[in-house]
Amino acid sequence: MQTASGRKFALGCDIGATKVSLALAFSRGVIEERVVDSTRRMRKPESLVSEVSAMISSMLGRKGLSRSDCVGIGVAFAGPVSFTEGKVIYGTNIPGWDDIPLAGMLSDALSIPASIMNDANVGALGEYRHGGHGQGDLLYVTISTGIGAGLVIGGRVYEGSSKVAGEIGHTTVAENGPSCGCGKRGCLETLSSGLSIARIASERMRRETSSLIDRAGANGETVNSAMVFEEARKGDMLSSEIVESACRYLGFALAGATMLMSFSTIVLGGGMAREGEYLRKRVEFYTRKELARGPNEKVRILVSRMPERVVDIGAIELAFDAASERESHGAV
Repeated sequence: MQTASGRKFALGCDIGATKVSLALAFSRGVIEERVVDSTRRMRKPESLVSEVSAMISSMLGRKGLSRSDCVGIGVAFAGPVSFTEGKVIYGTNIPGWDDIPLAGMLSDALSIPASIMNDANVGALGEYRHGGHGQGDLLYVTISTGIGAGLVIGGRVYEGSSKVAGEIGHTTVAENGPSCGCGKRGCLETLSSGLSIARIASERMRRETSSLIDRAGANGETVNSAMVFEEARKGDMLSSEIVESACRYLGFALAGATMLMSFSTIVLGGGMAREGEYLRKRVEFYTRKELARGPNEKVRILVSRMPERVVDIGAIELAFDAASERESHGAV
């Protein structure tokens, strides 16, 4: 078999609380191969580095590629990250990940230049460059286990002075609402994330009638957000109420962000983006309901067309960008 040996390529790695994905690309926006380890163990930094190294060795072996031809690896991490320092500030949902110089650890272990950025920012980068949304300022909102956001302003990812811009999931939308892992109450993440939708459904099923009871009981399954959306589509009243409430709180937060920053486009991503137009229409309704009359009403609200790949594509962009930056400065 003819191999691609000698061709330059980049790697992208998405590190979350429950999975690690690795993608390879010879050019921007086109993933050649992608693998996912979806085990649920919480990895320590050293074991994570070893796991990523093993995944890379296996992938490159299958493709007949050499690490010496890799221009770099871009890493997306689910938590606050300092891009300039190459480190994880703290792991919001991954214990033991405070002040970890992950880019340096990976670079040393792999002999490959590494760059790291928050996963929502990486997703925003992928959407901005390859989502086909035009070139205006963009807010990318990832709605999965938690809720985060990435901002692209003037064509560049905006991190803010503290390097943690985009923490929309910890915007307070309900006074005295549910307790959040961040220490506050009533955060958007506690009311509209996939995990919160499942929690609220489980709690209400104990005292209310719902088709979710038969759906979960018949299969011995734990209720998840996808089930709630599916039953809402079928007309189940409880499921519909939970979905509408989640979308209403999302609308509050997105309207506030739009009034502050005047984004031209909002893209809904993450696992919940699989709900497509059913989700988008409801979120758009509540967002527009809260927008003040004026130019901000022109904001477009879309669902990602590549929710499974956008972070990987953004991570590849991160690697190619860093390689171009090194080349422009004459770095080896």
